[in-house]
Amino acid sequence: MELSHLGGAALPWLAIAARIILLGLERIFVKRMGSDSDPFAATFLFFGLGAVLLLPFVPWSLPLAVWKHTLVSFGAGAFYAAAFVCYVHSLSIGEASLVSPLYNANVLFLAIIAFLFLGEPLTPFKLVGLGLLVYGASLLNPQGSFLASLRAVGSDRACRYMVVASLLIACGRVADKFTVSQGALNTPPIAYCFVLYAVVALYVFIALAFRGRIRDIGRIMRRTPWTALGAGAINGYSYLFLLVAMTTIDVSIAEPASMLSVVVTLFLARKAFGESIRQRLVGSLVMVGGAWILCMG
Repeated sequence: MELSHLGGAALPWLAIAARIILLGLERIFVKRMGSDSDPFAATFLFFGLGAVLLLPFVPWSLPLAVWKHTLVSFGAGAFYAAAFVCYVHSLSIGEASLVSPLYNANVLFLAIIAFLFLGEPLTPFKLVGLGLLVYGASLLNPQGSFLASLRAVGSDRACRYMVVASLLIACGRVADKFTVSQGALNTPPIAYCFVLYAVVALYVFIALAFRGRIRDIGRIMRRTPWTALGAGAINGYSYLFLLVAMTTIDVSIAEPASMLSVVVTLFLARKAFGESIRQRLVGSLVMVGGAWILCMG
């Protein structure tokens, strides 16, 4: 009984550890899949294949009332669909070691959203965390001074796409927490994850049809089938692990812990693409530290 209790208590932390590894791998797969591809088609595969690979684990016997709770995913899905088109495009046109750390800006936007709409105060701790996030971002592309470095990051097209993705992801995370938390709808994470991924894939497919680019899905599958399958699998299960963690771990802890995945991405980017990561590693760690301080405040 005690061992079972300990195992249950450890499960959310094991889920966080698995997410860190998978999310680090994800960006490498996405960059390979998205290069020279339509970002909408790549995003469709990213979520569509993720949903398909989750099918065997979906608890179909859930009561209809529980499935109705997942309808909130149509709202969150709109944010995620737009966010991940930007995310995929950013990784496909930029260096993974440069743009990936900016994904962590979503906690900055979470703090701002909480301040503006939820009435949460900006404590001194939070202000220090915000400052470190901005300072760490400036270290990703050093140009001799803080302002020049920050402008260099801001003027980079791939970086701008990732910042927009982070803002939209922060909005989606608010809906996630409401749906899977024990105090709210108590929706099983696997059910919500599957429905959300299917909804995102549907939104992106509609956008592809509107743009007349549905055939691009087949082109990616013919060109990089295993990369696309790997990206979809990693995406589905890394997000599922986050939802499992958030059933007992607060989002303000789960999200910053996931940011450690950027270290995995940086080392893989150096190996896979020959990117220079020394200075960017420092900036990434400063941003992770800022995120922790921000959430502790």
